[in-house]
Amino acid sequence: MPSTIAELEIARHQRELLIKPLEARIFIAPMSVAVPVDICEGASAALAELPEGWVDAGLILEDDAISWSREVEKADIRALGYRDPVRSDFTSDVTGLAFTALETNRYSIERHTGMDLSAAQPKALTGSIVVDQVSAPVRRNRYLAIARDGIGADTIYVGRCLTAGEVADIGEQTWTTAEGAMGWPTTLNGMVDTGIGPGVAVRHYFGGPGWKAVLEDAGFPALTP
Repeated sequence: MPSTIAELEIARHQRELLIKPLEARIFIAPMSVAVPVDICEGASAALAELPEGWVDAGLILEDDAISWSREVEKADIRALGYRDPVRSDFTSDVTGLAFTALETNRYSIERHTGMDLSAAQPKALTGSIVVDQVSAPVRRNRYLAIARDGIGADTIYVGRCLTAGEVADIGEQTWTTAEGAMGWPTTLNGMVDTGIGPGVAVRHYFGGPGWKAVLEDAGFPALTP
């Protein structure tokens, strides 16, 4: 047990708690599909199967990767003679998810057009898909990102789910013969899904066999045999 300040400082430096996503995927589901209760299952803490209805968003551009943001706004009340606010209240708290999908599929087209293509039918003979995009449509879907670090017994999974993701910005798409593929850059905002719980817009997950091994180091109770 550490006793001196120096020993305490060294004990706090846990390299096992440094997580670097070596692999990551994004999954999408309509609002009618359940949000996973956990992303791991069983004594081995293996990655669990997602509920039916979740689909893989496909390949993601490595340069942009998966970017998370959080914008918090506060309203301050100031009193005469006080340099600091005497009261502060949060007025906005929005989590954002940005990524560039590389695959041209139904789900990337839906995000960029805002249209529901679940009932879209290919044209007879040609197989063509034609989409009429209306002005500023608003659709919500569930978005789940899962990242993996380590292998075997050291595997740690980190997940984050926008329970009601809404497209906030569509990035520029370039058609060119230069290096690179046509991408589908999108920024999403996490909105509150009252069906999950009061005020819940984002659900976080931490799991895997490697996570079980560092529970105490991370400040959580160790599992009892």
